[in-house]
Amino acid sequence: MKKACIFSFPRMENFHGYFIDSHDPAPYFPGKNGQAAYRSMVESKALDQLYRDRDPRYMRFIGDFINKFRNADLLVIGTYNQIHPEILSREFKNTTKILCFGDDPFSTYIRGIAYLWAFDGAFYITPSYNENFLFKDALKRWGCEHSYWWPLVFPNAHARSGDELWPLAAPRLQAEKCGDAFFKDRDLDLIYVGAAYSSKMDRLARFKKKFGKRMQIYGRWPYAGYVGALRGIKGKPALWSRITGISNQKRAELYCRTKIGINMHLSDMPMETGNARMYETPAHGMLLLCDKAGMNAHEQIFTPGKEAVFYDSTDDAIDKIEYYITHNDERERIAKAGFERAHRDYDGETNLKKFLDWTESVPRKKYPL
Repeated sequence: MKKACIFSFPRMENFHGYFIDSHDPAPYFPGKNGQAAYRSMVESKALDQLYRDRDPRYMRFIGDFINKFRNADLLVIGTYNQIHPEILSREFKNTTKILCFGDDPFSTYIRGIAYLWAFDGAFYITPSYNENFLFKDALKRWGCEHSYWWPLVFPNAHARSGDELWPLAAPRLQAEKCGDAFFKDRDLDLIYVGAAYSSKMDRLARFKKKFGKRMQIYGRWPYAGYVGALRGIKGKPALWSRITGISNQKRAELYCRTKIGINMHLSDMPMETGNARMYETPAHGMLLLCDKAGMNAHEQIFTPGKEAVFYDSTDDAIDKIEYYITHNDERERIAKAGFERAHRDYDGETNLKKFLDWTESVPRKKYPL
């Protein structure tokens, strides 16, 4: 049995010959000041400061981490790196080390590139880095020769049972049970579930103004869900309704009732692509309506016009929503094709196995003694 640490993943005692575990640094930083220090670790400058100061909280975490994974075959840093690169190069010479680039392009220069020298390879979430480079090509420019695109369909870290582990499994079973009715019998028009970011709220406000009650919006938004309305005080496009969070179960239920799922990325111009919503939307039988990516990398994930619909602007998206709401046959055809692609190529369990197989081919760097 091979031993692997994959940050933010649930414990799996035998996943295709791998024992997978993780180690959460948050409990080592109690109290208000501790949590502030913990949150600061997402940036390389703050992490380096904790290491150079030999912060006792950080060093306790590091000591326990080393003891737990000293003999691991694989170390995968998911989300944000919290292990100083000098520790990685010194203590894990015989471990294959893979770094995640998962929140790019916004975190690339503050959470990623500074650590690359200590890793044997990297995986990335978005096939495109910006309007000029695919991510694999950008990584080569930064000195990373071994990289892997891992579609963002990860196991549920808080799963209470095996049935909840893989997020796309439940809608697949429901579709098998319902047949064509899974795509036809939908009583809601539009939905968006996501966090409150300023640039996204500008776009969402326009969608909501146009479609009103026909559009459902959910998310854990600040100021008790009224942050969208408060924007109106500053003269910005406002969402006048309260936006509230929903459970994973409720979200899945709404997804299976809705015709069109709206997706957008954080950038205002075509850059990154492939957030979790991009896979969840078609996997639940909705037509995916998504913004385009830099280098047209969205076409690597779903075929435009056949498996998903992509838009150039908010006006373009509104026009396409109006069209597909009234052309049910075309919507259902694209939704079915997107559903099939999502479950065929982006199944979480299958892709985790493929990723682990890839890591076995990555050569380990040799560090000077």
